[in-house]
Amino acid sequence: MEYKVKIYSHETIIEEGEAKLIIPDPNLYRRPDGKFEPSWAPVFYNPVMRTNRDITVATVKALLNKNFFFVEPLAGTGIRGIRLALESGGEGVINDVDPLAYYYMGRNIRLNNLEGRIIASNNEANTILNNLTFTGIPVDFIDIDPYGSPIPFIDSAFKPLSRKGLLGVTATDTGPLTCSHKNKALRRYWIRCSKVDFDKELGLRILIGNIVKRAASLDLALSPILSYYHRHYFRVIFRAKRSGLESYRIVDECIGYIQYCPENLERCFVKELSGKCLDCPNPEILGPLWICGLSDPNVLHNIHDNVERIKNYDKKALEILEFLIAESNVLKPYIRYDILFGKARKNMPKINYLIEKLREKGYYATRTHFDPRGIRTNAPVEEIVDM
Repeated sequence: MEYKVKIYSHETIIEEGEAKLIIPDPNLYRRPDGKFEPSWAPVFYNPVMRTNRDITVATVKALLNKNFFFVEPLAGTGIRGIRLALESGGEGVINDVDPLAYYYMGRNIRLNNLEGRIIASNNEANTILNNLTFTGIPVDFIDIDPYGSPIPFIDSAFKPLSRKGLLGVTATDTGPLTCSHKNKALRRYWIRCSKVDFDKELGLRILIGNIVKRAASLDLALSPILSYYHRHYFRVIFRAKRSGLESYRIVDECIGYIQYCPENLERCFVKELSGKCLDCPNPEILGPLWICGLSDPNVLHNIHDNVERIKNYDKKALEILEFLIAESNVLKPYIRYDILFGKARKNMPKINYLIEKLREKGYYATRTHFDPRGIRTNAPVEEIVDM
């Protein structure tokens, strides 16, 4: 097949969704075990993140009209922005500070016949976001997907966002967010935290809470449309509204604390430090963090349907969305049932059998996407142990 963009011997073309993408040949950057290592390649493209991109494309398509304007300030090869243009109808800017990434972005724009709809830029991420603030152009969707923490870029993303835009955020610094690195958690996310059995959900709630509070200081109200944990990263897509009153309401209602009892593993939410919701002599107090729902159940089905319309979609994306739909019925953090039965010194039944028995008792219970050993249920921990 002939392309209007020249392809060199050390490169290859891959397809993802409706997009074609020129990337350095992955066979040249494999580890001794044969797996492709994206960080070794001269320009970053991670095929594992297709799940993330499929869900993003489906979410934006579900919530924004065609011809929306997007900015991807950390674009790498430009795959996410190219797919947003081809599959969701957007126009925008893809940017990267790396000159080689800029070179590949330009070629990939031409390869997909998107000249005039996407502009490639070679700037530092905060610089382009701050400069956009002064253009008067409202940005309908901004996606922050860095290597590591999004915090160095997040404040700049608030400023050019339109009055009812969307903000996508990915965080791969799972160590601080799950409290494996407590000092970094305090420095980066302003929180003292402890290891708990629901550490993946704790990390997501810390991330959401920190970003929501930062946005509220600029009278920007953010609420999560969907959020999840997968493999090595946390992902949130926020709906934005420019309103001081709404940002106050969200912070007032949805920023609080989790009380956690290490002895019996019970957990609950409180809005104030002085609040008490556990019969526990020495509960741990985790927060401040997000204590409201992690996703909007009203749009999850629509996003799910849009994923199914994506060409050769990633089945893991559908699986995650199906979990999120089921989990949206219970606010309480999930329970690691293997740790619970270890604490209770009881033989551990099969997890699906336990869920079935909880449902027979009239409780809501389901598996969680956070952890294959986790159960999300509104049943008290004591009731599970008694059963």
